[in-house]
Amino acid sequence: MAQLTTDGTGAASTIEINPDEMTHIAKELLAIAKEFEGVIKPALNQLKGNKYLTEGEAKKAMDKVPKANERVMELQDQYNMASSVVFDILQSMIDADRDIAEKIIAALDV
Repeated sequence: MAQLTTDGTGAASTIEINPDEMTHIAKELLAIAKEFEGVIKPALNQLKGNKYLTEGEAKKAMDKVPKANERVMELQDQYNMASSVVFDILQSMIDADRDIAEKIIAALDV
């Protein structure tokens, strides 16, 4: 478990980062992104092309659907941004571990 201790004005706090939890979060975010690409996006495209929903009596009831669909796809952007942050954290952890390993090797003259 990685820890970061900070001293702010008048208070100290510790941030603990569990690598197992971070990789679990990363996998979940990837699964959600895959769901958007493989299921949600094609379903929304199918709705757009459905003549029953875009013409005739249903048209009036379906006027708000395109805006709602846009909002759903905005969620995909949010999940992508969140996954980028998680992967940046994981990369920072990998880099820090590599730096520590190199210092240990140098200190041992291996």
